[in-house]
Amino acid sequence: METEGWQLGPVRPQQPVGLPPYDRWTDPDGETIGEFYRFVSHFLVRFPDRADFEIAAGTLDVRAFPAEEGLEEVTDSLFHNAIVPLVGNYRGQLHLHGSAVVIDDAAYAFMGLSRRGKTTLAGAFAAAGHPYLTEDVVVLQHREGEACHVQPTRPVLRLFADSAQHLLGADVEGVDDEAKSPVQAGGRLPFASRSFPLAGIYLLGPGEAEDVQIAGLAEHTALAELMQNAFILDVEDKPRLRRHFALLAGLAAETPCYALDFPREYEQLPQVIGSIIAHARNERTK
Repeated sequence: METEGWQLGPVRPQQPVGLPPYDRWTDPDGETIGEFYRFVSHFLVRFPDRADFEIAAGTLDVRAFPAEEGLEEVTDSLFHNAIVPLVGNYRGQLHLHGSAVVIDDAAYAFMGLSRRGKTTLAGAFAAAGHPYLTEDVVVLQHREGEACHVQPTRPVLRLFADSAQHLLGADVEGVDDEAKSPVQAGGRLPFASRSFPLAGIYLLGPGEAEDVQIAGLAEHTALAELMQNAFILDVEDKPRLRRHFALLAGLAAETPCYALDFPREYEQLPQVIGSIIAHARNERTK
Protein backbone atom coordinates (compact mmCIF):
# COMPACT_ATOMS: atom_id res chain seq x y z
CA MET A 1 0.00 0.00 0.00
CA GLU A 2 1.37 3.42 -0.92
CA THR A 3 -0.21 6.87 -0.84
CA GLU A 4 1.18 10.38 -1.14
CA GLY A 5 3.81 10.93 1.52
CA TRP A 6 3.72 7.49 3.08
CA GLN A 7 4.47 3.89 2.34
CA LEU A 8 3.47 0.68 4.08
CA GLY A 9 6.62 -1.38 4.44
CA PRO A 10 7.05 -5.07 5.26
CA VAL A 11 6.31 -6.66 8.60
CA ARG A 12 9.15 -5.77 10.99
CA PRO A 13 9.15 -7.25 14.51
CA GLN A 14 9.88 -4.54 17.04
CA GLN A 15 13.37 -4.61 18.52
CA PRO A 16 14.75 -2.58 21.44
CA VAL A 17 15.59 0.93 20.26
CA GLY A 18 18.69 1.38 22.41
CA LEU A 19 17.86 4.82 23.78
CA PRO A 20 15.07 6.24 25.94
CA PRO A 21 12.06 7.87 24.25
CA TYR A 22 11.94 11.65 24.42
CA ASP A 23 8.14 11.51 24.75
CA ARG A 24 5.49 8.95 25.51
CA TRP A 25 1.72 8.62 25.13
CA THR A 26 -0.24 6.76 27.80
CA ASP A 27 -3.86 5.65 28.04
CA PRO A 28 -6.21 6.52 30.95
CA ASP A 29 -4.90 3.45 32.81
CA GLY A 30 -1.31 4.62 32.51
CA GLU A 31 -0.30 2.03 29.92
CA THR A 32 2.10 3.17 27.20
CA ILE A 33 0.46 3.38 23.79
CA GLY A 34 3.08 5.42 21.92
CA GLU A 35 6.81 6.15 22.18
CA PHE A 36 8.81 8.86 20.39
CA TYR A 37 12.48 8.55 19.42
CA ARG A 38 14.78 10.96 17.57
CA PHE A 39 17.56 10.04 15.15
CA VAL A 40 19.65 12.22 12.83
CA SER A 41 17.68 11.22 9.73
CA HIS A 42 14.22 10.55 11.13
CA PHE A 43 11.77 10.35 14.00
CA LEU A 44 10.58 6.93 15.11
CA VAL A 45 7.05 6.73 16.51
CA ARG A 46 6.44 3.31 18.02
CA PHE A 47 3.07 1.86 18.98
CA PRO A 48 4.13 -1.16 21.06
CA ASP A 49 3.16 -4.53 19.57
CA ARG A 50 1.37 -2.79 16.70
CA ALA A 51 3.54 -0.73 14.36
CA ASP A 52 6.58 1.49 13.90
CA PHE A 53 6.51 4.69 11.85
CA GLU A 54 9.66 6.35 10.54
CA ILE A 55 9.15 10.04 9.70
CA ALA A 56 11.93 11.56 7.59
CA ALA A 57 13.43 14.63 9.27
CA GLY A 58 13.52 16.69 6.09
CA THR A 59 10.63 15.64 3.85
CA LEU A 60 8.39 14.27 6.63
CA ASP A 61 7.65 11.30 4.38
CA VAL A 62 6.49 8.29 6.36
CA ARG A 63 7.34 4.61 6.21
CA ALA A 64 5.19 2.26 8.29
CA PHE A 65 6.14 -1.21 9.52
CA PRO A 66 3.52 -3.51 11.08
CA ALA A 67 4.91 -5.40 14.06
CA GLU A 68 3.51 -8.70 12.82
CA GLU A 69 1.37 -10.25 10.13
CA GLY A 70 -2.30 -9.26 10.13
CA LEU A 71 -1.76 -5.76 11.51
CA GLU A 72 -1.86 -3.93 8.17
CA GLU A 73 -5.36 -2.51 8.82
CA VAL A 74 -4.35 -1.44 12.33
CA THR A 75 -1.27 0.25 10.88
CA ASP A 76 -3.41 2.07 8.31
CA SER A 77 -5.71 3.32 11.07
CA LEU A 78 -2.76 4.48 13.20
CA PHE A 79 -1.35 6.35 10.23
CA HIS A 80 -4.55 8.29 9.59
CA ASN A 81 -5.53 8.88 13.23
CA ALA A 82 -2.12 9.55 14.79
CA ILE A 83 0.68 10.10 12.27
CA VAL A 84 -1.22 12.39 9.89
CA PRO A 85 -2.17 14.83 12.69
CA LEU A 86 1.35 14.66 14.18
CA VAL A 87 2.91 15.58 10.84
CA GLY A 88 0.17 18.12 10.07
CA ASN A 89 0.75 20.01 13.30
CA TYR A 90 4.52 19.85 12.78
CA ARG A 91 3.92 21.58 9.43
CA GLY A 92 1.97 24.35 11.20
CA GLN A 93 -1.56 23.10 10.69
CA LEU A 94 -4.13 22.49 13.42
CA HIS A 95 -5.29 18.94 14.14
CA LEU A 96 -6.94 18.00 17.43
CA HIS A 97 -8.08 14.75 19.00
CA GLY A 98 -11.85 14.65 18.66
CA SER A 99 -14.92 13.97 16.59
CA ALA A 100 -17.23 16.45 14.85
CA VAL A 101 -20.80 16.52 13.56
CA VAL A 102 -23.02 18.91 11.60
CA ILE A 103 -25.96 20.65 13.26
CA ASP A 104 -27.89 23.24 11.22
CA ASP A 105 -25.08 23.78 8.69
CA ALA A 106 -22.43 24.29 11.36
CA ALA A 107 -19.79 21.98 12.80
CA TYR A 108 -19.57 21.06 16.47
CA ALA A 109 -16.57 19.21 17.85
CA PHE A 110 -16.34 16.79 20.78
CA MET A 111 -12.93 16.49 22.39
CA GLY A 112 -11.61 14.62 25.37
CA LEU A 113 -9.44 11.79 26.58
CA SER A 114 -9.65 8.34 25.05
CA ARG A 115 -12.73 6.29 25.96
CA ARG A 116 -14.88 9.31 26.77
CA GLY A 117 -17.33 8.64 23.95
CA LYS A 118 -16.22 10.86 21.07
CA THR A 119 -16.78 8.24 18.38
CA THR A 120 -20.02 6.96 19.88
CA LEU A 121 -21.37 10.53 19.97
CA ALA A 122 -20.43 11.05 16.32
CA GLY A 123 -22.17 7.82 15.39
CA ALA A 124 -25.25 8.59 17.48
CA PHE A 125 -25.62 12.03 15.88
CA ALA A 126 -25.23 10.49 12.43
CA ALA A 127 -27.84 7.84 13.19
CA ALA A 128 -30.15 10.67 14.28
CA GLY A 129 -29.72 12.42 10.92
CA HIS A 130 -26.82 14.79 11.69
CA PRO A 131 -23.86 13.77 9.50
CA TYR A 132 -20.45 13.35 11.04
CA LEU A 133 -17.30 15.01 9.68
CA THR A 134 -14.72 13.01 11.57
CA GLU A 135 -14.56 10.48 14.37
CA ASP A 136 -11.06 10.85 15.82
CA VAL A 137 -9.12 13.79 14.37
CA VAL A 138 -10.59 17.28 13.98
CA VAL A 139 -8.78 19.03 11.13
CA LEU A 140 -9.25 22.80 11.28
CA GLN A 141 -8.65 25.28 8.48
CA HIS A 142 -8.51 29.03 8.97
CA ARG A 143 -10.18 31.12 6.28
CA GLU A 144 -9.59 34.82 5.89
CA GLY A 145 -12.38 36.75 7.58
CA GLU A 146 -14.30 33.59 8.50
CA ALA A 147 -14.60 31.14 11.36
CA CYS A 148 -12.42 28.04 11.39
CA HIS A 149 -13.80 25.31 9.16
CA VAL A 150 -13.77 21.62 10.09
CA GLN A 151 -12.56 19.51 7.21
CA PRO A 152 -14.09 16.10 6.52
CA THR A 153 -11.74 13.16 7.06
CA ARG A 154 -12.29 9.49 6.23
CA PRO A 155 -15.92 8.26 6.02
CA VAL A 156 -15.28 5.59 8.63
CA LEU A 157 -16.35 5.12 12.24
CA ARG A 158 -14.19 2.84 14.39
CA LEU A 159 -16.60 1.28 16.86
CA PHE A 160 -16.51 -1.28 19.60
CA ALA A 161 -18.99 -4.10 19.11
CA ASP A 162 -21.49 -2.83 21.70
CA SER A 163 -21.54 0.67 20.16
CA ALA A 164 -21.94 -0.74 16.66
CA GLN A 165 -24.74 -3.01 17.81
CA HIS A 166 -26.57 -0.13 19.47
CA LEU A 167 -26.23 2.19 16.47
CA LEU A 168 -26.83 -0.31 13.69
CA GLY A 169 -28.50 -3.31 15.28
CA ALA A 170 -28.81 -6.24 12.90
CA ASP A 171 -26.80 -4.39 10.22
CA VAL A 172 -23.53 -5.09 12.05
CA GLU A 173 -21.18 -7.55 10.38
CA GLY A 174 -17.54 -8.33 11.00
CA VAL A 175 -17.15 -6.15 14.09
CA ASP A 176 -14.55 -7.31 16.62
CA ASP A 177 -15.83 -7.99 20.13
CA GLU A 178 -12.65 -6.73 21.82
CA ALA A 179 -11.24 -3.94 19.62
CA LYS A 180 -12.59 -1.11 17.53
CA SER A 181 -13.55 -2.10 14.00
CA PRO A 182 -14.07 0.23 11.01
CA VAL A 183 -17.68 0.77 9.97
CA GLN A 184 -18.18 2.57 6.66
CA ALA A 185 -20.44 5.62 6.44
CA GLY A 186 -23.62 5.58 4.42
CA GLY A 187 -27.20 4.52 4.92
CA ARG A 188 -27.90 4.91 8.62
CA LEU A 189 -24.61 6.70 9.30
CA PRO A 190 -24.44 9.73 6.97
CA PHE A 191 -21.10 11.44 6.40
CA ALA A 192 -20.55 15.12 5.58
CA SER A 193 -18.25 15.30 2.58
CA ARG A 194 -17.58 19.06 2.68
CA SER A 195 -16.29 21.42 5.34
CA PHE A 196 -18.48 23.43 7.74
CA PRO A 197 -17.72 26.42 9.96
CA LEU A 198 -16.89 25.51 13.54
CA ALA A 199 -19.57 26.91 15.87
CA GLY A 200 -18.61 25.28 19.17
CA ILE A 201 -16.42 22.77 20.99
CA TYR A 202 -17.65 20.46 23.72
CA LEU A 203 -14.99 19.10 26.08
CA LEU A 204 -16.07 15.72 27.41
CA GLY A 205 -16.04 14.92 31.11
CA PRO A 206 -15.50 11.49 32.69
CA GLY A 207 -19.14 10.39 32.59
CA GLU A 208 -19.84 10.86 36.29
CA ALA A 209 -22.85 13.15 35.84
CA GLU A 210 -26.30 11.74 36.54
CA ASP A 211 -27.83 13.75 33.70
CA VAL A 212 -26.66 15.95 30.82
CA GLN A 213 -24.59 18.86 32.10
CA ILE A 214 -23.28 21.65 29.85
CA ALA A 215 -21.41 24.71 31.10
CA GLY A 216 -19.49 27.46 29.34
CA LEU A 217 -15.72 27.56 29.82
CA ALA A 218 -13.59 30.62 30.37
CA GLU A 219 -11.02 31.20 27.65
CA HIS A 220 -8.02 30.18 29.78
CA THR A 221 -9.77 27.00 30.94
CA ALA A 222 -10.75 26.13 27.38
CA LEU A 223 -7.14 26.64 26.24
CA ALA A 224 -5.85 24.28 28.93
CA GLU A 225 -8.37 21.66 27.82
CA LEU A 226 -7.56 22.07 24.14
CA MET A 227 -3.87 21.59 24.87
CA GLN A 228 -4.67 18.13 26.23
CA ASN A 229 -6.02 17.17 22.81
CA ALA A 230 -3.08 18.30 20.67
CA PHE A 231 -0.80 16.08 18.57
CA ILE A 232 2.84 17.06 19.11
CA LEU A 233 5.61 15.29 17.20
CA ASP A 234 8.54 17.06 18.86
CA VAL A 235 7.93 18.32 22.38
CA GLU A 236 11.48 19.69 22.48
CA ASP A 237 11.08 22.01 19.48
CA LYS A 238 10.30 25.24 21.33
CA PRO A 239 9.66 27.51 18.30
CA ARG A 240 7.12 25.05 16.87
CA LEU A 241 5.51 24.63 20.28
CA ARG A 242 5.08 28.40 20.59
CA ARG A 243 3.48 28.61 17.15
CA HIS A 244 1.15 25.72 17.95
CA PHE A 245 0.23 27.29 21.29
CA ALA A 246 -0.64 30.50 19.46
CA LEU A 247 -2.99 28.59 17.16
CA LEU A 248 -4.69 26.96 20.14
CA ALA A 249 -4.96 30.28 21.96
CA GLY A 250 -6.61 31.82 18.91
CA LEU A 251 -9.04 28.92 18.70
CA ALA A 252 -9.97 29.26 22.38
CA ALA A 253 -10.49 33.00 21.95
CA GLU A 254 -12.62 32.74 18.80
CA THR A 255 -14.68 29.60 19.43
CA PRO A 256 -17.22 29.02 22.22
CA CYS A 257 -16.10 26.08 24.36
CA TYR A 258 -18.23 24.12 26.82
CA ALA A 259 -17.76 21.41 29.41
CA LEU A 260 -20.04 18.47 28.65
CA ASP A 261 -20.72 15.46 30.82
CA PHE A 262 -23.46 12.85 30.73
CA PRO A 263 -24.12 9.25 31.82
CA ARG A 264 -22.38 6.78 29.50
CA GLU A 265 -25.51 4.69 28.95
CA TYR A 266 -26.78 3.90 25.47
CA GLU A 267 -30.41 4.43 26.40
CA GLN A 268 -29.51 7.99 27.42
CA LEU A 269 -28.09 8.92 24.00
CA PRO A 270 -31.34 10.33 22.51
CA GLN A 271 -31.65 12.68 25.49
CA VAL A 272 -27.97 13.61 25.25
CA ILE A 273 -28.28 14.42 21.55
CA GLY A 274 -31.44 16.43 22.13
CA SER A 275 -29.81 18.42 24.92
CA ILE A 276 -26.73 19.22 22.86
CA ILE A 277 -28.78 20.30 19.85
CA ALA A 278 -31.01 22.50 21.99
CA HIS A 279 -27.98 24.04 23.67
CA ALA A 280 -26.18 24.65 20.35
CA ARG A 281 -29.23 26.31 18.82
CA ASN A 282 -29.83 28.45 21.87
CA GLU A 283 -26.21 29.62 21.96
CA ARG A 284 -26.25 30.59 18.29
CA THR A 285 -29.33 32.80 18.77
CA LYS A 286 -27.80 34.80 21.63
